[in-house]
Amino acid sequence: MKTKLSLLILTSFLLFSYATTKSTDDDKLKSKLIGTWSGSEEDNQIRGVTKYWIQKRDKNGTYILMYTAIENCEVENFVEKGKWWVKDGIFYEKYEGNGELDVYTVEMVDDNNVKFKAKKLSPEFDNKEYEFTEIRQE
Repeated sequence: MKTKLSLLILTSFLLFSYATTKSTDDDKLKSKLIGTWSGSEEDNQIRGVTKYWIQKRDKNGTYILMYTAIENCEVENFVEKGKWWVKDGIFYEKYEGNGELDVYTVEMVDDNNVKFKAKKLSPEFDNKEYEFTEIRQE
């Protein structure tokens, strides 16, 4: 009986420790992603389109994304707003307008550069291996 109780306590402790560590890792990653970031890409998401953007991620989990798309010498500007979060080391972005999720793996290259690789995008794009890097602006 004493052995079973000790085993139960040890198992509970290990499970709690793992859950706390995972949450802490997510919180650390989230805090690194807060702020103003910029990026650009050409022919990466849609062939023939070049994009430039600035994104501000707030610690309350909201973001605003301002981007310019250039295609055939025509320039369009867009603003998107939504929510973002990190869970199990994965970055989620939910646009206010359509409620769809974009899901990315994230790699902090250093404190001022972050690499995103798409796991799931809405809508789907030409490039199924879409990835990009953002640079901190603050």
